[in-house]
Amino acid sequence: MVQNLETLNKGGRIVGRANYIFTPEVSSSIGSIHGSIFNENETVVIGRDYHNDSRMLKRAYTSGLMSTGVNILNLSDCTYPLLQFTIRRFGASGGTYFSGGHLYSEDVGIRFVDAGGIEFAPAEIEKIIQSYNIYPEKVRRVEPSKIGLINAIPQTQDVYIKSLEQFVDKKTITEANLKIVMDCSYGPTGKITPILVNDIGVEVIALNTHYRQRSQTPVPSINTIRNTANIVKASNSHLGVLFDVDGSRILILDENGLEISYEDLLMLFVSYDERIQKSKSSTIITTPSISLVVKDFIQESGFPIKLVENYPGEISRQIREERACFAAADTFKFYFPQYSPFSDGNFILLKILEIMTAQKDLVSSLTRGFPKGIKVNKTLPASAEVIENIHNKLIEFAEEHGFTYQDIINELKIIGDGVYTNIKVALNRNAILLSAESENIKNSKKMVEELSKIISELELLYEK
Repeated sequence: MVQNLETLNKGGRIVGRANYIFTPEVSSSIGSIHGSIFNENETVVIGRDYHNDSRMLKRAYTSGLMSTGVNILNLSDCTYPLLQFTIRRFGASGGTYFSGGHLYSEDVGIRFVDAGGIEFAPAEIEKIIQSYNIYPEKVRRVEPSKIGLINAIPQTQDVYIKSLEQFVDKKTITEANLKIVMDCSYGPTGKITPILVNDIGVEVIALNTHYRQRSQTPVPSINTIRNTANIVKASNSHLGVLFDVDGSRILILDENGLEISYEDLLMLFVSYDERIQKSKSSTIITTPSISLVVKDFIQESGFPIKLVENYPGEISRQIREERACFAAADTFKFYFPQYSPFSDGNFILLKILEIMTAQKDLVSSLTRGFPKGIKVNKTLPASAEVIENIHNKLIEFAEEHGFTYQDIINELKIIGDGVYTNIKVALNRNAILLSAESENIKNSKKMVEELSKIISELELLYEK
């Protein structure tokens, strides 16, 4: 059993390889510690993704939580935004969600959520870790007659779907006769989003809606993205969308099967979302690594801007503190406070559909004229083996050099020496695309060359 839980602390979250470091015994102990934070008879909502390792660890955690006299509303398999919604809808005292990582396919992480649906800050996670390290001193055990209850809430999905629809112009979207291709990434969005999209009158081609045993490749992968892009073009669809495994963010493809960048989506919402446009005196929150031209675009559009580090739950807390009208993180998360203080892939999709129908135009046209930053770009041919392993190798590079990095689904952003470098796999050929931006173009060129060298060395390694 792990003696020091700090070994599982990754970026302010408890994450580890299931059944090796992160065992059922550890999960049960964490449940006991978390439950002891609440009073007896308070209620916590719990959920997970589809995978068996998440299910195993969630069940072990459940036993520990119940032993402290805390009641449970059990969502079983669900998206992370649905769990956050349920906490607020039923007035629960908090929640816990188990899911696999996007980059590390064999890891499972726990996300702890407060009564407002906002993820715990790293400092709050540190308190849980400290309590674990002196376990069982910080644990409350109750009499058998006071052990917590566990209840299912089967109607929550329907309530959630109806709630989402109330925040967009459903009638206008229905009349537009749109068609989209949707990849649910073998996650719980597969049993929610096709119903939601059909209910608002959008024709949908739904892919990977079912459970699949976890593989070594994170999803959505370059192969599933390419497949979705090809189906978008072949079916003459208006849009392609790929969900992350937990449902909190999406990757958007235009009608030509081309990716829409994070910066273009941010500017799309700022320019065309009616609620945001009516809130010019309100703050927009985003991350410090935002492109300089996008920062200028927001300010020139008449909005105050606040830059916030993308720690777990931090943007959501700043939304409330600043009474912000909109927020965005460069991990492809977008926050619409009129609906919730957290990012929800389903709501992001509805907002894009609403903008398309209101403007009577396609996303490619609406984003075409947005400003682009001055970047240093480079394309490197790459083998399938390099493409499959490139993100993890670059993460090792970032950690060795003390740089930070952001997982952006099909991209990795490395932040260091004042340079923001995006690395992604090309959709239409086997190649790695590098794009670096900074106030000093020499630093951008230097970073691109360093990363190019790593990729070239990796290519030589696989040729041997």
